[in-house]
Amino acid sequence: MEPVRLSMVCMHSDLGDSEGNLERMAGFVEAARRQRSDIVCFPEMSLSGYTTDPSGIAPLSREGPLVTKVLDLSAESGVDICFGYAGEGPCIEQSIASGGRIAGTYRKTHLGGREAPVYTAGSEFPVIDLGYARVGIQLCWESHVTRITEIYARQGADLILMPHASGLGPGRRRDAWDRILPARAYDNTVFVAACNLYGECGGVRFGGGITVRDCRGNLLAEEYGGEKMVTVDLDPDDMERIRSGRSSTMADLYFLDKYRLDILRPSVRNVYSCVRACAPHGRPRRTRKGVGISIERVRQGPSILRRLRPQAPRQDRRHQGVLQG
Repeated sequence: MEPVRLSMVCMHSDLGDSEGNLERMAGFVEAARRQRSDIVCFPEMSLSGYTTDPSGIAPLSREGPLVTKVLDLSAESGVDICFGYAGEGPCIEQSIASGGRIAGTYRKTHLGGREAPVYTAGSEFPVIDLGYARVGIQLCWESHVTRITEIYARQGADLILMPHASGLGPGRRRDAWDRILPARAYDNTVFVAACNLYGECGGVRFGGGITVRDCRGNLLAEEYGGEKMVTVDLDPDDMERIRSGRSSTMADLYFLDKYRLDILRPSVRNVYSCVRACAPHGRPRRTRKGVGISIERVRQGPSILRRLRPQAPRQDRRHQGVLQG
């Protein structure tokens, strides 16, 4: 990874007014150009506007006129543009426009509760190579899915962009990001940057917010004051040093190189052992639906493992440098 100047945008989008949204985006792109940014990132579904109402979804084609205008904007400005929209399917997509072309597109794989009935989920985690950095994308609540960040990091991603469409207010949004994003960055030795929609769109009031973390989880920039753009320089020196494995102390350990994948990979035998360990006398308990798992279900095979929820023993359940535009 080369040194990168990154701009993150918190903006308002109107459902059904993609042309107006594009005009607003163009203003931020121009501001990013003036600040000599390499890439500017917009929130989830910023171009189309966000909705879970099937009657309000107007899917955009990657070959259509609106997406083409974003591509032209990236070529004219010299700034790469990460932007979101309702894609054909319909699905929730986030693409990166670079030099007049689509460098890569991520289709949201883990849909929210209200999204799942109306959108089609993706199944791939593409790392988008921009030359100066390799980028992965996680959308909104997927920031809680630790495995996605690890998958990207193992594919060589340097920067994980996390565009949101979250209704949490500024205080709760900051609390959530402060809990989870430092761990995503630190555990995987990647830069992590998130931005959120702001204002009302599709019947939802979005809370806004921007935050950027370095590869040690340290805060580089944040903003929770409405429609804003924050620009920050990402220095890859620490990341490259840690990934090189030259450190002789635990303080700079590259964790992904130390995983015991031989025992961490899921298997029926491992899950069977875990279930027995949770039983009081070496005999697995039958549990309520949605709370635990029976040995009979374990024997059904690996397909069930993807839906497992770990169960704790009964006694444990009682204790449970920045520029602004």
